[in-house]
Amino acid sequence: MRRIRRRPAKHLGEMRTTQLITSYGVGSIVDFKDETGILAEADNWYLETDPDEDRVIRCHNLEKILGKDFFVMPKWDSKTYAVYQKQRSRDIGAYRFPNILYCPRCCRLIYDAELGGTKSGALKCPHCADSRLVPSRFIVVCPQGHLDNFPYDAWVHSGKPCPKRKSGDLPNLKLKNVDGRNSISSLMVFCDDCDNKRSMQDALAGTNLKSVYKCSGRRPWLKIEYSGKPCQQDAVARLRTAAGVYMSANVSALNIPPWTTRISQVLQKHMKALDGRTDEQAIDYINKNLLQRLPNTDADTVLDVWKTLLEAEQEAGPKNEQQLYEDEYVALCDEAEGTDADFCSTQKPVPAKYSGLIDRVFAVTRLTEVVAMLGFTRLNPWDGDYHSKSLAPIFSQNNPKWLPAVELHGEGIFIELTEKSVLQWEKQNTAVYQNMMLNMVNSRFYCANASARYVLLHTLSHLLIRAFAVNCGYQAASLKERIYATYGPSGKPMAGILLYTTAADTEGSLGGLVGQAEPEYMEAHLDSLLNEASWCSSDPLCLSASGKNAQGLHGLNYAACPQCTLLPETSCVMRNSLLDRGALIGRTQDSTVGYFASVM
Repeated sequence: MRRIRRRPAKHLGEMRTTQLITSYGVGSIVDFKDETGILAEADNWYLETDPDEDRVIRCHNLEKILGKDFFVMPKWDSKTYAVYQKQRSRDIGAYRFPNILYCPRCCRLIYDAELGGTKSGALKCPHCADSRLVPSRFIVVCPQGHLDNFPYDAWVHSGKPCPKRKSGDLPNLKLKNVDGRNSISSLMVFCDDCDNKRSMQDALAGTNLKSVYKCSGRRPWLKIEYSGKPCQQDAVARLRTAAGVYMSANVSALNIPPWTTRISQVLQKHMKALDGRTDEQAIDYINKNLLQRLPNTDADTVLDVWKTLLEAEQEAGPKNEQQLYEDEYVALCDEAEGTDADFCSTQKPVPAKYSGLIDRVFAVTRLTEVVAMLGFTRLNPWDGDYHSKSLAPIFSQNNPKWLPAVELHGEGIFIELTEKSVLQWEKQNTAVYQNMMLNMVNSRFYCANASARYVLLHTLSHLLIRAFAVNCGYQAASLKERIYATYGPSGKPMAGILLYTTAADTEGSLGGLVGQAEPEYMEAHLDSLLNEASWCSSDPLCLSASGKNAQGLHGLNYAACPQCTLLPETSCVMRNSLLDRGALIGRTQDSTVGYFASVM
């Protein structure tokens, strides 16, 4: 904790490694058992003076588009996979935030400067010795990522100094619910010195806070809290647990051949050391440094793989999201064998009933996804730009050559629709989605390849995940999707979806998902999803939603609602937007426009 540097490091709690990259990454506020803290900068996750190769992750395509040399996993305990172990948590730091605490017994607002340090265990109120302090409910958030304590003193005095308090003295404030009610409207701030009071409800409404507070530019998750640059944005008051207070910006990619074999993975960490060596020098290095990591492998085999990787390195790697997805699509559309590889797939027969609509089905028996954290935003979602100014920093130092990441292993099913059938469907339906595309532009919602084709694929993905959840026992939240749709007129034609499940703390899943790729099971799931999609408890309103009557966030959905199409946020790549089950089954006025209308 920032206030107790001279004391031994305090063990706050435990978290999963994936949480440190996604929902509770650097800059997020986390409620632990005894205290609430904000996770500190990632500077110490990897030290050049003490490198830990076991936590280094390599993903060639992701490195290329993000301009990084490698990625680093958080430390974990080898027995429990917990990162907040007393002996191993010095790289995962936290600072106390909010710095204003609340006593439930006497209702006082206590500044941590009044505590003079803490001992192990819960914080105690200096006025009520046995009362445990809890963190303030309210904070101040800025669209540029800045964060600060709520200015209770300025708020209750309308921006003026308290007339009965000496300069330099800490405020003497209380936070109470009046009239026996328990709502924000009845929550009042009281000044015990001058008897002023003011409702907290007004602070959460509109721009009322602007009259008493200007964004301080504070970044309490970094060693250097203030950037030195003034902030011109208007800060707003929020509950510290509100969803918009923290939104991590993550970029993910699949590890694809030729970078997925065990030999390739070991070699990637030694490519710089091997650079410029002759074959004889390379063999000597391999014998001394690599073969102990590659049992049952000879130096000549490793040398051949090294040369293959050198050729792949010289080729132009992906420069943006489009090229990343196109490379993955090529890999997914081909069988990949290998017992020691991180990417294996087998083509399965397409159900005869859907042979004209679905081109190929692959059981991806093993895949590896690398999820990297670029930064995070507050209040507004990330716009998708890797160099966006809206991204709050996760390092105190400038632009290190690595990023925090996590490596996930699992399995999946890849389905490729028939390009000819998709093109024919697009001719009939592109005009239908013009209003949806316009809504997306006006709302600044980011989707680089948004189109009628994307809506078709995205909706099929959602409904198939829901069918798996009903018929296979999978929880919908445990499945994820990747949508491969063509990027504009000059892009490679793509029409595929990858449905997969992964985990960070295992070597993979048990094969339950890939088993569903068999034609008899796949046909049953497709029949089930089309049957379920044909009726919604919100019909006829849901199915008739389109054009100017669109529904969902910013009007980015047509016939799609929580009852029929939406998924948990952890499963969807596009925040449950750009969906329409009418794309699959047709509409009330014309059932023939659905992609699967011919088999229903």
